[in-house]
Amino acid sequence: MSSQQKHRIQVPDGLRDVLLEFSIAYLLEQPGDVVDYAVTFFTKLQEDRKTTMITSAEPTSPDESIMSHDEGKCN
Repeated sequence: MSSQQKHRIQVPDGLRDVLLEFSIAYLLEQPGDVVDYAVTFFTKLQEDRKTTMITSAEPTSPDESIMSHDEGKCN
């Protein structure tokens, strides 16, 4: 094995995907300051993920809503 193969770093798929999205957005918008743009980009990404998690935890149909309220009641 060569020394280059011993020190190879494995980049996780999730990191690769996020950095690719960021890079494409940055290149398309071409903002003046890369750090300010990165802060805005990743803050929005984090907020969007939190919103998605909250939304997916809510019932998606009236039946589910009724069932979830009924399940909490004791008979």
